[in-house]
Amino acid sequence: MRAGVVVFPGTNCEVDTYNALSYLGYDVKYLWHRQNVVDGLDLLVLPGGFSYGDYLRCGAIARFSPLMNAVARFAESGGLVMGICNGLQILLEAGLLPGAMLRNQNLRFVCQDVFLRLENHPLPFPRPCYA
Repeated sequence: MRAGVVVFPGTNCEVDTYNALSYLGYDVKYLWHRQNVVDGLDLLVLPGGFSYGDYLRCGAIARFSPLMNAVARFAESGGLVMGICNGLQILLEAGLLPGAMLRNQNLRFVCQDVFLRLENHPLPFPRPCYA
């Protein structure tokens, strides 16, 4: 599979995302937010970081980047799109996912390990993780 990692000003996890996808065997390339084409890809990933600052709701600004129109067309045509951390916020603000973000109960940053178990095996993205 071929994957694109979207880079916005201020994101800080694009290298980690690129390396993780490469490790899983994906052919990966970076996509700068000012681009407007995402041809030849199977997966788009919007990584985390603090693009434009959390207090501004990163997605409220990032959704206006030219690349987000291409991301919407890609998703509408059945392409796989994944948002991590602020990438998820951007997808919500752009209307590519239903729902909204809520403030956490304590209004404090929480840093702790969270372990995931893959349960939906038919999903195409995490397939390399099952091996």
